Amino acid sequence: MRSKDDLVQQLELAAQSMVQGSLSDLTRRCGDPACACFHDPAQRHGPHLYLKFNAEGKTHSVYVPAQSAPTIKSAHAAWLRFQEIGSQISAANRGQLLRDLQREKQKAKAMKLKARGKRA
Repeated sequence: MRSKDDLVQQLELAAQSMVQGSLSDLTRRCGDPACACFHDPAQRHGPHLYLKFNAEGKTHSVYVPAQSAPTIKSAHAAWLRFQEIGSQISAANRGQLLRDLQREKQKAKAMKLKARGKRA
């Protein structure tokens, strides 16, 4: 595993371009009864890329034009990397916390045994 400082540096890099949300390629029926897509799902229009995200308590879905797809996919990949790195840092922090708690527990147990020994 990489050092925590290394991971934090990677977080900072990912944070510069990341975009939170999910990406979906969707096909659509246009609604024109004369269009082939109206009766045949295989003839639907698309796929079209959409970014879905939550903001201000609401879910939003935004169409991403084809020329912007590489940029948004890269930004989304940075978000996924940000989450991955954050999870690694959290796991390291949790490990340290658990070791500290175990040490405190052992100290308390030793103090109890010592106190009992003095009374006896």
